[in-house]
Amino acid sequence: RKGSERDVNFYVLADEPADLSDVDQLTRELETLPDDAEFVIHLGNANGDLQSRCQEYGYERAAAILKESPVPVLVTPGDLDWAACGSKSAATDALYYWAINLGKLEKNWDHPLDIDYSDDVVGNFAFMHKNVLFISVNMVDAETEPDEVTLRLEQNVMWTKKKITEFEKEEYNALVIFGHAPPTEKQGEYFWPVIEQIKDIDKPVLYLHANSNGSFTEYTRFSEAENFKAVQLEKRGREAPMKVVVKEGGKFIFERRDPTAKE
Repeated sequence: RKGSERDVNFYVLADEPADLSDVDQLTRELETLPDDAEFVIHLGNANGDLQSRCQEYGYERAAAILKESPVPVLVTPGDLDWAACGSKSAATDALYYWAINLGKLEKNWDHPLDIDYSDDVVGNFAFMHKNVLFISVNMVDAETEPDEVTLRLEQNVMWTKKKITEFEKEEYNALVIFGHAPPTEKQGEYFWPVIEQIKDIDKPVLYLHANSNGSFTEYTRFSEAENFKAVQLEKRGREAPMKVVVKEGGKFIFERRDPTAKE
């Protein structure tokens, strides 16, 4: 038998559906996910199409497509989902539409995952599965008001630290953090305090983020935390959802997949 029953096998994507041209391909890729898929993570920009961006129907359409997956899909917000909507009121409305349609999308499936959602930040969730702790944070690069950024990043720090501490006694083997934006200085108000805690937990930590104008990259971002690895997904549409395996001992394996052939 290949792998262990204690391994976690999940699939990850971002920035899709980008427009109507890739809906069929994405639908096929979701419908034909391999049998080992336990859940799917969408790292944001599910409603990035120029026409539907920030519009309620765009989130409804994205949700309908993602529901084609045979396993639960959990979504974290991206820049184009709310922060880049152009004004404070437009961003607020868009995040509301996102929350209604995509914020708890996994409730459309029967599954064993016990998801805890933050009351403070839309898009923040956490769960433990097979001795792996998963944490999502609403992390975007688009400029919103400075007060909003500071408050959200502070609340993200509190959310992450709370979950790391909360599950310490359960002796998880690895930690996986999901966010849309890369771990740059722009997000320093989140990463610097979190890294201080991560470097002391003596467990492998993975931060998975969407593409930020490059290709698939696996890298170490903070020299003081050698246990913290970051991975950037390949650009939208170049690959089918990427498979991530968290081995029983905490090792991360990434299996990149060819996209479904277009008809």
